[in-house]
Amino acid sequence: PPVPQVPSGYLTEQTKNDLVRMAMAGAASVVAQSCTHPVETVKTRMQMQGAVGGGTKAYNNVFTGARVIITTEGAAALYKGMSAAALREMSYSSLRFGLYEPFKRILGEKDAKSTPIWKKFASGAAAGIVGSGLANPTDVLKVRMQAAEGASRSMMAHARDVYSDGGMLAFYRGVQTTMIRAAILNATKLAAYDDVKHKLINNGVMQDGVSLHFVASMIAGVSVAATTSPVDLVRTRLMNQPPGQRLYTGMVDCAMKSIRQDGVMSLYRGFTPQWMRFGPFTIVQFMVWEKMRNWYGMKGI
Repeated sequence: PPVPQVPSGYLTEQTKNDLVRMAMAGAASVVAQSCTHPVETVKTRMQMQGAVGGGTKAYNNVFTGARVIITTEGAAALYKGMSAAALREMSYSSLRFGLYEPFKRILGEKDAKSTPIWKKFASGAAAGIVGSGLANPTDVLKVRMQAAEGASRSMMAHARDVYSDGGMLAFYRGVQTTMIRAAILNATKLAAYDDVKHKLINNGVMQDGVSLHFVASMIAGVSVAATTSPVDLVRTRLMNQPPGQRLYTGMVDCAMKSIRQDGVMSLYRGFTPQWMRFGPFTIVQFMVWEKMRNWYGMKGI
């Protein structure tokens, strides 16, 4: 049968670019996730260690954690949750990156080179909230699959477990924490990258290109790890509460119980793998996204 034609003028050029930008952001994020997923799996196990009803093995650091997982579950276990992670990146990251520039336009951006930093933070936060709220079910599945010790189970098996423990609302467990984390993460990541990139260009330090993208994304990755680690730990523990049990009443309760049990610095448990993941992830994500935009003929962020 003939392929239906989209009427001319149905989509403006700007709308087309926004949709293409979203698709490229999702694809770039899946590439980045594939490169860093093992480190994130270790990070998740480290964060669950010390939680009420948490894991049983000793994940003392990222290297010991990786060795324990490989020894007891096999090397493939480092990629537990990759299917859910890919779905998450294609939904969450498509929106949080793809909506950043439209939100900047809404806030009145005229020239990317001179946009005030507050507009970048606000746009990043808004895009992160929208993306994380819609994609929370995939986030729940990814975290649960990564945290599960022992034999691997399919994403659908975990989905059935979640559904049996509260219906569709169970897929939105921890959504408030996830949205707060996403607002902080996306505002920090995109604003830092955007601002550092244009500051270096405007001051004549570097020219737009691969080297600049690498430096700006590296700084953005370090910034994200520093600002989101405590919220990330709380989110991981909220999403991994055992079936039928509510160990924490919410984000504040989880944070306070963690502090009372192990001290304030326990909120930064898993920081090293967090940084080891966010650094390479952010670099790959931004560099692939910028390259895709260049191939398409779209100007960089």
